[in-house]
Amino acid sequence: MDLEIQKAVLHILDTHVDAPVTSETLLESEDALAYLSGIAGRAFAGEETKPCILPADASLAAEAARAEEDFLPATVRLAEQWFARLTAQPGIPAGDAAFLLLSIDGRDYFAALKLNYKVGVAHYFEMRGTAPSNDIVRQATLLPGAGGKADEAFFVELGPQAPYRMRLLEKKYDIDGHKQPYLGRMLGAQPGLSPKEKLDTIRAVAAEVNQQFYGATGVDEPEVAAAVCAEYRAAKAAASRPDAPPWDPAPIGELCETLYGDLPHAREAFTKALAEHDIALDEPLPIPPAAVRRMEKQSLRSADGVEIKVPVDVYRDQSALEFIQNPDGTVNLLIKNVLV
Repeated sequence: MDLEIQKAVLHILDTHVDAPVTSETLLESEDALAYLSGIAGRAFAGEETKPCILPADASLAAEAARAEEDFLPATVRLAEQWFARLTAQPGIPAGDAAFLLLSIDGRDYFAALKLNYKVGVAHYFEMRGTAPSNDIVRQATLLPGAGGKADEAFFVELGPQAPYRMRLLEKKYDIDGHKQPYLGRMLGAQPGLSPKEKLDTIRAVAAEVNQQFYGATGVDEPEVAAAVCAEYRAAKAAASRPDAPPWDPAPIGELCETLYGDLPHAREAFTKALAEHDIALDEPLPIPPAAVRRMEKQSLRSADGVEIKVPVDVYRDQSALEFIQNPDGTVNLLIKNVLV
């Protein structure tokens, strides 16, 4: 990812005071910009960050439209709006908001990163009369570390288009007695599914179709995991070749053919169920690296609590494993070629 920050400012949204502490100057230190670059990159590419549409009549759209010429005043107005929401909903944690103008892979964005406070300790030095004294003190407003993540973020792609394209990272907090997100509604965004949500939905739909056409087998079906992992490895290998063209993820339709190519009724049920979740077969298959790492091994648990992690590549290899169906509906697992 090629990411460069043009402008950045930090506003303090500490709800223990009566108003946001806004800055009238830009961040300029290399350390600050490097810190925000890392956090912005992780937020932009995160598996929980979802694509959105920002309608032209949303307040954020108006601020984004003038952000390049009116950057500091626009960020102050948004910080004040954000602070008002935090004070009205005590379940939303306080933090600092970094606003950015940046480019990512050649496209320009107006962005914000909310950095929730962490509690920690630090040393404290003071002179007590003529005696130097060191102490350890509690600090309640520490920011995430250099390798940390933003808790919430948005990236509005700048340009003449209306409505705007946008990426949104939001979390659920206790609001009015329920765990729910608030940032997208506050900004007026119309969110889609994040890569993680889309992949989870595809796997859930496949599990429903498998249950419908294959019945209960007593074990999780690993075919979706195997297909996604295989596609990820193929894409990674292709991207590592010199002068490789940009890789586009395979469409979800290819996964459908892999799973149900010989079963037209199952393929139709899979397609119909995805459409009910507004997912089309021509959409790219989401392959978040973190999700692939979770899927590379399938967990099996016995009634006594014994857990075995099986690599997805050998899950259906009968020379390595064999699942034996018992008359009472339970399943025995035979592990072959064990080296002791």
